[in-house]
Amino acid sequence: MSTLSFTTPVEQPERVITLTPASHVLLLGSCFADHVGKHLVESMPTGHVVVNPFGPLYDAVSLCRALSMVRDDVSCALPDDTYFCGRDGLWHNWYFAGLVSAPTLEACRAEAEARLAEAHNCFRRAELIILTLSTDHVYTLRERPGFVVANCHKESAARFCRETCSADRLVADWTDLLEGIGGAEGRRAQIVFTLSPYRYTKYGLHENALTKARLLCVIDALCGQHAHAHYFPAYEIVTDELRDYRFYASDMLHPSDVAVDYVWQRFREWTFSPELCDYAERRGRLLRELAHRPLHPDSPEARRFMEERRARWRAFEAEDKKYDRH
Repeated sequence: MSTLSFTTPVEQPERVITLTPASHVLLLGSCFADHVGKHLVESMPTGHVVVNPFGPLYDAVSLCRALSMVRDDVSCALPDDTYFCGRDGLWHNWYFAGLVSAPTLEACRAEAEARLAEAHNCFRRAELIILTLSTDHVYTLRERPGFVVANCHKESAARFCRETCSADRLVADWTDLLEGIGGAEGRRAQIVFTLSPYRYTKYGLHENALTKARLLCVIDALCGQHAHAHYFPAYEIVTDELRDYRFYASDMLHPSDVAVDYVWQRFREWTFSPELCDYAERRGRLLRELAHRPLHPDSPEARRFMEERRARWRAFEAEDKKYDRH
């Protein structure tokens, strides 16, 4: 007797990289990269994963520019002060999301430079770079034609023009960048593209579908041209395999926590070595212990128990030194 199936399984791609506790991973892109990156941070040694140092980046042009900045010498990466903007007591940078802001220009620049330095350090050692594209629509400053901003920072809409970036331009820009990406000591980092399943209803659902289709064509072209570029089907897992509104958040646009966790499990199956699976399980168990709050935290028993937990965590972190690679 045949068994009914109520899903359309998405086939896992061929494994292209095996992550271990010694691996380093850089993630850039939309908030979907944040979600998957959070799981990676919890699963790998401290400092081995850097997630969205620019804040969430949605359009493919800003994402390409950000990776180029991360690749280059950080001392030369940030341009002059005209690329910063200030209003309502806060300063921002057009290359960064609102996550990078400060009361003064100097503090904003320092924050941006610190994030770039962290990302550059991770890039130099990364075996894997995960890039989540979300849209080919870009916003440019009217007073600076052609300059794409990563975030509008709640400035007046009159300051910007919305444009759709051509697939040919995206392929050309990304091709130039990917050809120049290599890892430390001659290693070539593996690049994994994903496509965000977020639905841009502000463009209309038809345009949203066209946007995703165009980006899929761009990604397919890049993966066909570069042996170290690959595609992980997070978009298809959410839209085809899960394919139900119960897997979306209350706005019916963002994937739900359950959907994100499911994609994460598929990604973990695709990339984790048995050693990293064991490491992540032990690390997760200790993190859950540290997050536990006793009913009577000031009691001698609770203090003793908390100190024992902290001691176990310190011992575990001391073991991480064997995974450090400089």
